[in-house]
Amino acid sequence: MIRKQAAVSAEAAAFAIRGTARNRQREVEEMILNQMEKKYSELSPGQRKIADYITEHLNEAVYFNAKQMAQRAGVSESAVVRFAAFLGYQGYRDMQRDMQREAEAGKSIAELFMSAMEPESPEVSESKRVYNQTMRNINETVQGLPEHIYEQALDLICGARRIGVVGTRVAVAPALTLQILMNQLIPDCQLFLPGMDTTFDSIRWWGEGDLLIAFSFMKYKNFTYDLLSYGKERGCRIISICDGYRNSIAGISDLVIPVRSGSAFLSFVPTMHVIDTLLYKLSRREGIDSARSIEVTDDIIDRFINHP
Repeated sequence: MIRKQAAVSAEAAAFAIRGTARNRQREVEEMILNQMEKKYSELSPGQRKIADYITEHLNEAVYFNAKQMAQRAGVSESAVVRFAAFLGYQGYRDMQRDMQREAEAGKSIAELFMSAMEPESPEVSESKRVYNQTMRNINETVQGLPEHIYEQALDLICGARRIGVVGTRVAVAPALTLQILMNQLIPDCQLFLPGMDTTFDSIRWWGEGDLLIAFSFMKYKNFTYDLLSYGKERGCRIISICDGYRNSIAGISDLVIPVRSGSAFLSFVPTMHVIDTLLYKLSRREGIDSARSIEVTDDIIDRFINHP
């Protein structure tokens, strides 16, 4: 039922997903170094001093306030504020947040681990520190995901002939979670993982009308990227749930859902929030059919409950 109702909607949304929404995401998420490089010829001599300092000392610059940045770059504090406005930020703090994201995106896994393990104030317990980082991740993820991103994702999901969920290494956990729970609501949701003997036999038959939903938290190309690339060549649509637009799979996706994952290891709380939200919205869109589908699943579980 949901597939039929959404077919027209999915087609109508296709242009928006490929065009307006993608352009808006790129404008919002474009890294500050790219922005400065593109606009460098338009910068005044003072603004170039700021841009040069940030480019050469990014890992240090993320900790400076506007006054400290001005002193390091050899300009006035007001020049730093105007520079942020010139790049399209509402203020210096907004620009500083993008500088922090840029610095984090360029770090290796080992560097991220060491950064997270650096000591803080002795008044903050270790458990509280982890909690604070988790809350920052979830808040930034929620604030960065407008409702229309979820609606575009649902249009792709509901309009798909088949859905495949892809992940490797730590991304296997959220991929498996989404695939199991989504199968309670809609049919034909498969899991594609490295090492599964049927992955390559199955993907060869996929193409136009099919959707791949991928999870990735690695900047480098791997099994997930290669499988998505093949699916894209075959005509599959792609939704990526990943740690930003610098992730290798973001550039080949029709829709990117960015999540914050900063932690000594990886924080999956924002990712699970996105999964929970997608499933909730999917259930609401399907209505009474979702309840009937879950009842069938419950009956099957009851039948096999006594088996080891």
